[in-house]
Amino acid sequence: MIVYCEECGYKNIIDENRIEGRQPQIPCQKCGELLRFYGLKAKALQKPSSQKSKKVPIYCLVLKYGKVVVLVSEKNTHVEIGRQKSNDIQVVNDRVSRTHAVIEYRNGKYYLTDQSSNGTYLLMERGKGVVLRNKEVLLTAKGVIGLGYKVDFTSPDAIHVWFKKTR
Repeated sequence: MIVYCEECGYKNIIDENRIEGRQPQIPCQKCGELLRFYGLKAKALQKPSSQKSKKVPIYCLVLKYGKVVVLVSEKNTHVEIGRQKSNDIQVVNDRVSRTHAVIEYRNGKYYLTDQSSNGTYLLMERGKGVVLRNKEVLLTAKGVIGLGYKVDFTSPDAIHVWFKKTR
């Protein structure tokens, strides 16, 4: 599990077996401050299901920003985008928050959540552009994301999003 330190922004990789109780006391591997487990605690404390036949997703989500390509899938369920170096996709711009937006894979679907001051712009194929302000939206088609500003499919600063067949 990946947990970002709120103090220094370091990307900590935590073994889920180390998480005990309702308020785990696990320090950051860089600065030593105790990590906070927002929303992940309940997921981490659940016992694994005994179902052996799990459906493998047909698609994964591809994010491309410049030369950086990140896949969001059942194996990589949480991708952070923002100005901080520790983000999975770093976008250096004054309008971009330290952790501006998150893309998550949950229950077979992909969600974009804005966590910023300036909003996140999303334009999907054959659709209208929308500005998210501390809201979540389901990603359903190829599109582009702008952090803090409007983009289109030809914008050099756009984060391109599309679905890729995995099987």
